[in-house]
Amino acid sequence: MTPTAANTAHEADAGPVPAAAGATTRFSSARVAAFTYRYMVVFVLVAMVVLFSLLLPETFPTVANLRTITGTQAVLIVLTLGLTATLAVGEFDLSFGAVLGFSSTLTAVLSVEHGWSTVPAVLAGVVAGTVVGSINGFFVVRLGISSLITTLGVSTILTGLTLAVSHQQVISGAPQLLVDLSADQLFGLPYPVYYGMALAAIAWYVYEHTPLGRYVYFTGEGREVARLSGLRVDAIRWGAFIVTGTVSGLAGVLTFGTLGSADPNIGGTYLLPAFAAAFLGATTIKPGRMNAWGTVVAVYVLVVGVTGLQLLGGAGWLEQVFNGSALVLAVTFARIVQRPNQS
Repeated sequence: MTPTAANTAHEADAGPVPAAAGATTRFSSARVAAFTYRYMVVFVLVAMVVLFSLLLPETFPTVANLRTITGTQAVLIVLTLGLTATLAVGEFDLSFGAVLGFSSTLTAVLSVEHGWSTVPAVLAGVVAGTVVGSINGFFVVRLGISSLITTLGVSTILTGLTLAVSHQQVISGAPQLLVDLSADQLFGLPYPVYYGMALAAIAWYVYEHTPLGRYVYFTGEGREVARLSGLRVDAIRWGAFIVTGTVSGLAGVLTFGTLGSADPNIGGTYLLPAFAAAFLGATTIKPGRMNAWGTVVAVYVLVVGVTGLQLLGGAGWLEQVFNGSALVLAVTFARIVQRPNQS
């Protein structure tokens, strides 16, 4: 073999090696970028916990603060997981906060003022949420009314009914059984924490491992395409409203037991945090989709941020600013990420 031929053969043998190495590097970089994007909110949560622990070593990283953070937000986790059902099918439900307030007040009135036993009163509160969800679904799915308009109107009606039923008064004296189920602790954490985690596990399983979960996502991503594929789109949408209403009613009962009283004005305080957590949760774990564990992480990002800032001496209005900013940034981030896929 001549020197030229030998050099040519050597170059041919050596050529693919750098190319393969470059492809491997690009593949590894893409995997790292995808992993970082997928779990960015988780990293933010960890960073916030570390930062506030360093800045507030005597107050933030304590067992008492952990109980406060987890216990007080259990209701929000339950409520937001219910909200993801309607958001996942491409609809909005603005009535879930009013359902919580009405359910809590109805349970209180029946058990405290009318002497109902705990179980029937609790069932009445949950069923009330189911009925409201069914009504929302009827107007939106059957009559074709905008979900924003429908649920805003229903929310206003429920707020008025709640004030009427409660006579605009806070109703105290929750049944002891309900208080025990809502306030007792297991391994140092209140029972509602475990209720929220159990509901998250159920939602995760349904969304990720059942045909129904796939149908829900498919409906939310393209209603007409899903319909042409043979899915019962109207039933799925209606069912999502029923789920949100039922879970909101359950959250109302849980609120009554946790606080030991029913405040007719409490529903509105959950509106912004729940939407912020739902949309922020859709940017992590399963980016671009409403998902259970992303929702849980998002709730704790919000509460850790607010709690840390308040312990640092921040004013009470920081909660509204923080939650509102999280909602806007989450929606903006999701939109920016979608643009390359749409082009």
